[in-house]
Amino acid sequence: MKNESIKIGNITYDIANGSCSLNDLSGYTSKVAIIIGSNEVTDIHKNLSENTTVTKYDANGVEEWKQDNLVYTGQMSLQSSFPIGIESVRETDENGNIVTRNKEIVGEVVIVEYRTPRLEDKVNAQQKQITSLNAQIAYLQMISGIETEVGHE
Repeated sequence: MKNESIKIGNITYDIANGSCSLNDLSGYTSKVAIIIGSNEVTDIHKNLSENTTVTKYDANGVEEWKQDNLVYTGQMSLQSSFPIGIESVRETDENGNIVTRNKEIVGEVVIVEYRTPRLEDKVNAQQKQITSLNAQIAYLQMISGIETEVGHE
């Protein structure tokens, strides 16, 4: 069985098929079920906290969409038996006939929540950028010996 996946930062995670609609938040929150596999939940949380770009891939690895402004809310819940996909299996029925049936596959996932940025997020990002630019200016002034005056109103 092939799973859909999402890439967050430089790490790609398999997700439960059909569990991701992060491309259509429309100002609200949305969740996605990340299959834990060999990943550590703390490492997943750290990666999600540090990155805002999410790329979604279908089960064949083809990119479906990319969002670069999503905010991980920090909300996550562990589910030990979550339906992650459907697999076709061939079985012999009571009459000895071979039949194909769909079997639900369950796995351990962490369900995480994302939202779109709020005005507060944008202001915080701009404040960090201003602080960084001020530090760069101070450094350039120090190494060049040129002092500038800041106008006051």
